[in-house]
Amino acid sequence: MEKEIGCGLVNHTFLVRSGSYRAVIRVNCANPGKLGIDRLRELKILEAVKNSDFVPDTLYKDSGVLVTEYISGYTLNDEFLGSPVNRSRLASVLERIQTMFVTGLNPFSYLDCCKAYARDLPYDPSEFVDWEQLCAVAMEIDKARHAPVLCHHDLVAENILIRDDAIFFIDWEFAAMGHPAYDYVKLFGEDISRGMLAQRDISSGDIKQINFLQSGIDRLWYSAKKIMRRQGKSGV
Repeated sequence: MEKEIGCGLVNHTFLVRSGSYRAVIRVNCANPGKLGIDRLRELKILEAVKNSDFVPDTLYKDSGVLVTEYISGYTLNDEFLGSPVNRSRLASVLERIQTMFVTGLNPFSYLDCCKAYARDLPYDPSEFVDWEQLCAVAMEIDKARHAPVLCHHDLVAENILIRDDAIFFIDWEFAAMGHPAYDYVKLFGEDISRGMLAQRDISSGDIKQINFLQSGIDRLWYSAKKIMRRQGKSGV
């Protein structure tokens, strides 16, 4: 082992070396369901995208461990994201992801996701989110006419690596068959031209709703994460 490169609540991640070759070993957390992670779903998705040039090579995977190629690049930053050319490159990767076909996956329910996070909280979620509105928006998005597509669902800067002219998306734990605008909104916010979207019939209203939904889900997730951390420290 060269070093530990991640020691969060969700997983422990290690950088290992064999000669000049380096790989990343991710040891998964014990209770992924409490954070909205379905390991079997993740394994199916990793299998579907394994030959794509926007993901690191997978060397080994099971429900407890994931071993991947180490990407020696830098994470997405504002300078990269501010370039129209680079934004177009990122949008192109999203469009390719949405063409991926994954068998045996049901459409992701954003309403069920919200309720699952809220269920484990020891307090009313209305204390920090507009719970009634969040559920209404999640339900409306679940019933949207758009066919579900493969979504990464966690495109924070740390999960996008840039190496030379290549872009890699890592950490597919939350990926599922979701709304076709979700990843675009996560990356670009509401500042999305219709021409950037793989599906052109998505309205500005859809984008506003998804932006609101993402904010609410993020708050619920971080609250669930804090509860798990406290329980871990107390030995519960």
